[in-house]
Amino acid sequence: METSKNETVKVERLSASYRTIYTDIIIDATPEQVWSVLTDTASYKKWAAFLVDIQGEIKDGEKITAIFQTNPKKEKRTTIEHTISVTDGKEFFWAEKGPGGIRDNHHFRVEPTSDGKTRFVQSDEIMKGITWLMGGNLSKMYAEGYTAFNRKLKAEVEQRFNQ
Repeated sequence: METSKNETVKVERLSASYRTIYTDIIIDATPEQVWSVLTDTASYKKWAAFLVDIQGEIKDGEKITAIFQTNPKKEKRTTIEHTISVTDGKEFFWAEKGPGGIRDNHHFRVEPTSDGKTRFVQSDEIMKGITWLMGGNLSKMYAEGYTAFNRKLKAEVEQRFNQ
């Protein structure tokens, strides 16, 4: 686990076919401001890393298309459709079966801190399917990608609201 004053990254292997990834970052803005940038999916192409685009609206029960660029040095992108669950202003997530039968429970959450800032949490559970074979590599790639996304989100939010 890597932890600093403003950021946490934790990957756990709970069994051969079950891993968790937890990342968070403190953003100097209100949860409402962070949520407004997080749900402004049209702007992802301008600032986001790893999850470089979401097509569709962040609304409960909606279908979205998430576009990932797992290696920023390559043009290759992975496109996956998801049905999302949303608690407006707080969290959105998807829980679906992906390639290789891997079950993915991916969460994005904003939480107020006691000092008026926001903790942005991006976490995931990967399980079943070929997790036993690919789990180690996927966990590492996801943790690096989520950390990159979190840092870019922090920079975008703070640039928009803290001038």
